Amino acid sequence: MSDRIIVKKDGHVAWLLLNRPDKLNAMTIDTWFELDDHLHALDKDREIRCLIIAGEGKAFLAGHDVGEIREHNEDIAAGKLTPSQLREWQKSLQNSTRLIRSVRFPVIAAVHGYAVGAGCEMVFACDLVVAEEGTQFGFPEVNIGVTITNGGSYYLPRKVGLAKARELAYTGEFIDADEAHRIGLVNRIAGKGKVRDEAEALARRIASRAPVAVQLHKVMLDQGQESSLESVLNMETEALVQTAMTKDNQEGANAFFEKREPKFTGE
Repeated sequence: MSDRIIVKKDGHVAWLLLNRPDKLNAMTIDTWFELDDHLHALDKDREIRCLIIAGEGKAFLAGHDVGEIREHNEDIAAGKLTPSQLREWQKSLQNSTRLIRSVRFPVIAAVHGYAVGAGCEMVFACDLVVAEEGTQFGFPEVNIGVTITNGGSYYLPRKVGLAKARELAYTGEFIDADEAHRIGLVNRIAGKGKVRDEAEALARRIASRAPVAVQLHKVMLDQGQESSLESVLNMETEALVQTAMTKDNQEGANAFFEKREPKFTGE
């Protein structure tokens, strides 16, 4: 793989660093495919309990690469790029959203500078968001005549409410980290230069918890958004039975009574 995405591991926490700082980490089709490969590999690593996605340089992710957009527009005008090809590309790019939601562990977005367009879509796909003060969020697609993709129109109203979702989608206007926190997009705001420290502290706290329970909570909360109450109650019952039979449940209970920190193994 190229160096456009850097993966680091430190104990139970992994980092996925978007590394095109000269382009504000704007994505290309090839970079999306590379991201998917890394997510697949990390999901297979049983040591990983939490992943942080961050961007190098001055931004988290400033959308899709404008050079590639221009090239595609020229090919469309020349009849070289068909709707069928665009459709297949787009379906492939959307795998990143599917993978962020389906990997075993929670994914934290550590956001600074700009998270716009594809960057905002990636933020929405993550479980938790830590944003540096002053970070800008938004969907500028209407400014260039295209639409939101990669699950943005699914997660936007669920995270910020339908009225705010319509405003952001229709106007293409940006909001800052304070407003994003107020409306529920951002979990925590970090001071300048502190976003990775804050995200890592949160990741390590999650990684110290019982892995099977955390993983099941991720699945339950996602599926609960699309399920009836009875379906959720049944799912909770099965999850409780599954976790009750683990060694981590015994360890957690023993640690509580012995007044010490538990040492979970994921078993």
